[in-house]
Amino acid sequence: MKTVGILTPFYSFDDSYSLVSVVKDHLLMNVRAGYKTILFVLPSFQDDDKVPQGVEIRKVIPQITTEPYRDFKVSPNFQEDLAKIALALQDHLRDIDVVIEHDMIFQEHFTAYAAAIHALADGGWLPNIKWLHWIHSAPSPRPNVEYPHSCRYTLPKGDHKLVYLNHTNKVQVLAEMYSAWPKDVRSVPNSLDPRTFWDLHPFVTELIDKYDLLSADIISVYPLSTPRMVSGKGLDHVIKIHSCLKKQGQRTKLIVANAHANGQAEKDSILELQKQAKSYGLTEQELIFTSLEKTSWEHGIPRKAVSDLFRLSSLFVFPTKSENCSLILLEAMLSGNLLVLNDDVQSLREFAQGNALYFRFGALDDTQFNINNSDNYYNDIAKIILSELSTNKALLAKKQVMQNHNLDIIFKQIEQLYYEQ
Repeated sequence: MKTVGILTPFYSFDDSYSLVSVVKDHLLMNVRAGYKTILFVLPSFQDDDKVPQGVEIRKVIPQITTEPYRDFKVSPNFQEDLAKIALALQDHLRDIDVVIEHDMIFQEHFTAYAAAIHALADGGWLPNIKWLHWIHSAPSPRPNVEYPHSCRYTLPKGDHKLVYLNHTNKVQVLAEMYSAWPKDVRSVPNSLDPRTFWDLHPFVTELIDKYDLLSADIISVYPLSTPRMVSGKGLDHVIKIHSCLKKQGQRTKLIVANAHANGQAEKDSILELQKQAKSYGLTEQELIFTSLEKTSWEHGIPRKAVSDLFRLSSLFVFPTKSENCSLILLEAMLSGNLLVLNDDVQSLREFAQGNALYFRFGALDDTQFNINNSDNYYNDIAKIILSELSTNKALLAKKQVMQNHNLDIIFKQIEQLYYEQ
């Protein structure tokens, strides 16, 4: 596999600087995909412990005084700066196949670095490296400037591509700024992944990876006690509703965060529900019992993990038969889930009020309730849920980011650039 170097002028890895979070995701993407990944930073860099595991750190980028290069000025030390940077790059990039650099041929205070990159290209040094120049700010009209500032308005010779963060009217504008062709510009948006942005519990990260949760249209979480999951909590209703959602074209994930599942009777009841779910069309990739992931989770998963799962989810179906003041209802509400509640349990209305969908599922004190045509009933509920989800702009935006900006999706776009001819 190729060796990927990420070239930065960083002296720290403080993620209050947004570019650090972008670089961190790029590092994680490459390590996860099995690429040898090297981070290039300044010699003064001391935040080694903040860099993702598996990344080699090379503190070899010469540190220069950048202020004199602002406002199209040139430092009196320019030739010295240029020589130091070019020599360092020539020495330490020899084993690199792909270089991703961030703003170093764009920002004016990095002019000496831009000139050094051009000097290597002009001299034919490191000819086998593919350079990807990430541009994080809006392009500007091309000015009439002389060397060395012209290096920030010209694409270096050789295998160099500009990478911009969106398509909207910017590919042509950026190409014009660098007197390049549109074919020399690629568009790759920023990633924003719950695994990194929310600092998720490791178990939740494992579930995301194993079950491809971020590609789902609907994620639903139901924390409960296994002995009461059908008789008291109505999990069988939730499974049927999810099967109807799937039949209507939705990619669904129902995560049952079940506790008290260490006994054989409880394990047997889980197996029976899995069989029923399969008969409805839900696979074990779509109906997930947390107790089956690890023996230590049979007694329940940590509260942090439950909280993180609710943040991922968009739908909370709660056909419980009785409640006092349900914590999981409050957790689902706080997490911004669409609520589907049992109209036969009046205490639920006291807390959710008019901010939920209500359907009858029966209650402990209502033994007469019966669904005459269950297929139609659950199908209708699913249709109403989909109608609500299709008009909820906040949940639609959340789904859009989770599906289109996660590490895996963005890295597919980045990785393609490594192998372009």
